[in-house]
Amino acid sequence: MGANVKKFESLMAQYLKVKHFVMMNSGSSANLAMFEALLRPTKKPPYLKPGDGVLVPVIAWPTTIWPIIQLGLKPVFVDVEPSTFALDLVEAQKAVDSNPDFIKAIFPIHPLGRGLDSDDLEKFSDTNGLVLINDVCESLGSWYKGRHTGVAGFGGSFSFYFSHHITTMEGGGVATNDSDYADDLRSIRSHGWSRDRSDANVWQEPYSKSDSKFLFVSTGFNVRPMEIQAAIGISQISDIDLFIEKRKSLARKVALSLIDTGVRLVGSEALEEVESSNSHSWMLLPIQVTGSDSERRKRTMILELEKLSVETRPVLTGNFVSQPAMQRIGEDLPNPNEFVSANLISETTFLVSCHHELTNEQIDYLCESLKSVALKHKD
Repeated sequence: MGANVKKFESLMAQYLKVKHFVMMNSGSSANLAMFEALLRPTKKPPYLKPGDGVLVPVIAWPTTIWPIIQLGLKPVFVDVEPSTFALDLVEAQKAVDSNPDFIKAIFPIHPLGRGLDSDDLEKFSDTNGLVLINDVCESLGSWYKGRHTGVAGFGGSFSFYFSHHITTMEGGGVATNDSDYADDLRSIRSHGWSRDRSDANVWQEPYSKSDSKFLFVSTGFNVRPMEIQAAIGISQISDIDLFIEKRKSLARKVALSLIDTGVRLVGSEALEEVESSNSHSWMLLPIQVTGSDSERRKRTMILELEKLSVETRPVLTGNFVSQPAMQRIGEDLPNPNEFVSANLISETTFLVSCHHELTNEQIDYLCESLKSVALKHKD
């Protein structure tokens, strides 16, 4: 880490309109560090303790869930809203009401570019006395009421993987307005040392006999970014909004191509509503097959699209409770069949690309392929 990392952090904080951005080597590492900083803060009592429950959406990426388990916390899976794929706060409230002394935090994913209402999340967490952190790895550039999504509570994690809104190839970080939390994240990403903290001199005074460059004040990992990653990222920050406009244009073309095909683009309403137009930055395109026999039709469509060289993927991992890793390591897991909306999404919906570097020819081919395959298998 050096001057480029500091510059990238400053530019990201400016873009996100937060006090601090702490860069790391991936969004997954950012998730890990966020929980570590809540479990073992250097200046305040722990916000969480091992054994506490954390509300998470059941449609999730693995590294949203693994840090919770790896650090001794307990994921509490909640069904998602069928129209947004976001953690359902009504279902979350039921979970809290059933065991209020156990659940201590909420970790929503802002899914596939769709920014969630931070006011609702703050109200929910405040009402229930929960710690709020956010997984915003999929939704850089989504805003709600003038505030970037996912920076409420202690803040949120971001990812700059090569297919995301901007890329450092691998890379990520945490946005926060809490200065103590930011300092702890700076220590945690670098073995626990004090040298990158804003209060490094304060820590040095009681330990004057120790080398200030090798004074360790917290637990930590080695999840630092590299200068080359930051340099690549710096070159793109000013283009974030341009990239997102390109993604919106692509999404709009796909949505129009699917009219009257028995298939729809989930979230297409955000393309037309002025009030919500900035709340969706279109990470990927969720394509849902409607009507009867939709699960079989979806599988058939995917096979045909793949033959046409149109790559597809599930909505994140589908119902994460059904994943073999959870079946092997999970304790007291809920029945996967309990999550009605997640299962419906898994059965009927798939994702295709929405990258801003696709050419006009590639976009036309994507639209034509989707339309022809959808009409061929229309209900």
